[in-house]
Amino acid sequence: MNAGASFGNAKTDFNVAPVTVATSSGPFPVGGFAGSDRTYPSGFIGGGQIGYNWQFSPIWVAGLEADFQGALEKDSNNFLISSALPPFTGTAVAQYDTKISWFGTVRARIGYVWGNGNVLSYVTGGLAYGRVGVDGTSTVSGFLVAPTNSFSVTHAIGHSQVNTGWVVGYGTEGRIDFWGSRNWTWKIEGLYMDLGTLDDTDAIALVEGASGGQTFTHTHFTDGILRAGLNYQFH
Repeated sequence: MNAGASFGNAKTDFNVAPVTVATSSGPFPVGGFAGSDRTYPSGFIGGGQIGYNWQFSPIWVAGLEADFQGALEKDSNNFLISSALPPFTGTAVAQYDTKISWFGTVRARIGYVWGNGNVLSYVTGGLAYGRVGVDGTSTVSGFLVAPTNSFSVTHAIGHSQVNTGWVVGYGTEGRIDFWGSRNWTWKIEGLYMDLGTLDDTDAIALVEGASGGQTFTHTHFTDGILRAGLNYQFH
């Protein structure tokens, strides 16, 4: 079992399609918007792990480990892109959340035994997987100078999916005496995880007097993990 904290980083690229505004002179196209923003979905994590170690020399150990973590990682932000190109002024505002709901890893590790054979320091790396998500709204609004007309179009944006990626890290594991048993070990571990990207294209919204403003998002999720745990060794 283990518990700790996770410090995510989600970079989102926004591309907002042009809006067509109905005016007394006919349809009027308003240019699109584009920009990038970052959020930091961080929080408590906890879970369990299972693995196998092979000590192939007095000081070297290799092994495999798999773990699964529940995560409370979430961050919110309001991101605004403005434009003032005659004959209109306008803004695109994204109010959105990014989150990592859970993740797991399957890793190889190799380490060096020290401390009279009671401590193992190791490096590790392998496969990562997890559920990532983006949810929110995107609103494009503005004002036409000539012909005079205001407009506003709002879309729901985002979805979630399970991504795969990669993870690397390092840690230390040490033997402890627990009620006369030396099968228990403690460990402290730091990992860096890349869970890939999440792309979303929202549905086209139609409102009275305007249409368009469809929002495209491209979000890249990475995560830094610091956790402590306990293992029981069967041997």
